[in-house]
Amino acid sequence: MRLVSSALNVAFFTILSRLTGFCRDILMAQYIGTSFVMDALVIAIKIPSFLRRIFAEGALNSSFVPIYSAMHVSQESEAKEFIKDIFSLMTGILILLIIIFELIMPFIVTLMIPGVGEEVFSLAVSFSRITFPFILLISLTALFSGVLNTHDRFGAAASSQIAGNLFIVFIMKIVDPSMLGDGGIVATAIMGSGFVQLLWVYIPCYFMGIRPSFRKPRKNQAMTNFGKRMLPAAFGSGILQINLFIDTIIASLLPMGTISYLYYADRLYHLPISVTGTALGTVLLPMLSKQWRENNVEGAMHNQNRAIEFAMLITLPAMVGLIYLSYPLVMVIFERGAFDHASSVATAETLAGFASGLPAYILIKIFNTSFFARQDTVTPIKVALAGMVVNVVLNFALIYKYKHLGIAIATSSASWFNAAVLVYLLKKRNFISFDTALWKFLAKILIPCALIFLVLITLKPIVAPYLHSNDGIHIRSIALAVLVGAGLLAYFVAAWATGLLRFKEYMSS
Repeated sequence: MRLVSSALNVAFFTILSRLTGFCRDILMAQYIGTSFVMDALVIAIKIPSFLRRIFAEGALNSSFVPIYSAMHVSQESEAKEFIKDIFSLMTGILILLIIIFELIMPFIVTLMIPGVGEEVFSLAVSFSRITFPFILLISLTALFSGVLNTHDRFGAAASSQIAGNLFIVFIMKIVDPSMLGDGGIVATAIMGSGFVQLLWVYIPCYFMGIRPSFRKPRKNQAMTNFGKRMLPAAFGSGILQINLFIDTIIASLLPMGTISYLYYADRLYHLPISVTGTALGTVLLPMLSKQWRENNVEGAMHNQNRAIEFAMLITLPAMVGLIYLSYPLVMVIFERGAFDHASSVATAETLAGFASGLPAYILIKIFNTSFFARQDTVTPIKVALAGMVVNVVLNFALIYKYKHLGIAIATSSASWFNAAVLVYLLKKRNFISFDTALWKFLAKILIPCALIFLVLITLKPIVAPYLHSNDGIHIRSIALAVLVGAGLLAYFVAAWATGLLRFKEYMSS
């Protein structure tokens, strides 16, 4: 299996997923904006998303994939039985969790947004009860996606979110726009998208002969190993999500709309995170698990270095572009209808703050994967706890003066701290070794990043009148495309000239 070529396959579908997600968000911005309804809807999205990242993207991925990856090679029939056990265990636990959360939803919402008014609170409870079953659907989607990824069918798993986003867009387009402003239809469409995503990954598994049914999970060594890894991994993922949980609590104490600013900024800066972090994490975990199991230290070290190179190749220029072009991006993409100029300014400030931590977010994913592949889920937990403390301290130190921007800066700073501690521990344990090629790459990449900044700072004043044109969205869109295109062209020309674009080597890694 080739690391970067497989990652590019996942990245391609991830980009499509984000683009369809932007279509969904553009419609939400147009009809709901940054109103109290949007604040409530964001909470309804975040509650199942918190748990999804703990159970589905965090604990399940790091615990299930290494075990299943080892079993399906030599114990194919037993591997299928293992899927049935995990399917039954997850379904039972999550159904119970859904029942409990539906009953205590007012308490959960109070914990998340203690500072909001009664109107936002009531809507958040109502929307959250609609969207919360999404956690079961998306967790089962993650299970079947893990199976497909282990069988090198990365595209089938990565494209499931595209189908889910298109379903939401479809519902929003066929419904009368006047009915979208109250948020209820959007909340229902989000929950329904979970069914679409689950079917998208289940059908390929079905034709592969993987058809789990609900039963009492067996007690065996595989399930014991899964439990031993799942609990600390869930705890670790939970700590990472507590940072976001804290951000939401603090945002609820700030003026109305802050929660929405964080949401829209998150959608933009998560594009490069999804393209690189999700793609590399998806491909790297089963690969490193196999290499460490075979004691192929040289191969594992090589793949880690190439993963870091590929991540920096995308995230460093993205960081420069998102910081400098934060306002034009937000204005052109979202500013229409209920999303006004004030919303654009606040969201752009938040985006710039989040973007300053872009490389760190990806490095954390790569470094955590290195620990998970060696079946160490405890160390990332301890580091995440320390990062959470840093985040909380910085939040309270910054929000009184910088408000929404302070939240973003605190998150980015805590992420850099987390990444630094992880790489220190990996080096200390000899789990990672930076080769000469990586050091040369990191030195050279500063040249094209600097060129991007020079091109943008020169070109932006020239196209500024068109960015603020009243002649239509198409004029502003073309002006933004010129800025982004010029920056990308300058970057890739400089990257090619300095020998950074080693696609042939990447494809054979």
